[in-house]
Amino acid sequence: MSPDRDRFPLIMKWTYSIKHKITTASLLFGVILVVLLINSNQRKQIEDLKSAFETIYRDRLVAESYILDFSEKLHDMYDVINDPHLPYVKKQEIANRILGEIDTLNHLYEATRLTEEEARYFGHFTGLTHEMDIRLQAGDLASEAPIIRSALLDLNSLSEIQLVEADKLKSETDKIFSMGSILLQFEMVVLIVIGLLIQALFFASKTSKGFRIPKNPNLN
Repeated sequence: MSPDRDRFPLIMKWTYSIKHKITTASLLFGVILVVLLINSNQRKQIEDLKSAFETIYRDRLVAESYILDFSEKLHDMYDVINDPHLPYVKKQEIANRILGEIDTLNHLYEATRLTEEEARYFGHFTGLTHEMDIRLQAGDLASEAPIIRSALLDLNSLSEIQLVEADKLKSETDKIFSMGSILLQFEMVVLIVIGLLIQALFFASKTSKGFRIPKNPNLN
């Protein structure tokens, strides 16, 4: 038998082994790539969730607390100017202090992120509080009551906006959680499939070790 014919089975086994190693390496690279992509997406989802929760706290919960403070102070002012037992000068003094506190709250509320609709209502509200101050300085307490009622209506609208925006943010976080769950399931399926392929390749590689090309006894 010629030397070339003896080397032929070895060459085939070597080629088969190299092919399997390349395929296995490619599959392992695919595993690494999938894991990296999923992890990158998960980091982005974490950042999105962090941003959403910060927005809910800073621009919705804090804003709602300001609205409650506004409402409380306006009700206090309404009670003061309609209190028959308080002297006129005392009413002016207390009303002036309350309007000063409301002005401070105006600046705090304005620092939150306002939607277009929210900015419109808040602009109308601050205009009303400015009008209250003008009438207070003019000594016209009698006309303050209807302005206070109008301002309270603006606060009610602003409070409803907080609920609507908070619900939108909740929907966004629900979508993020849902997408994260889908990606996790996809990752598991891909890893299982690739794992099965690698196992099949190893099994095929072990089987190929027993492969022998039968020798023809007549070939010498």
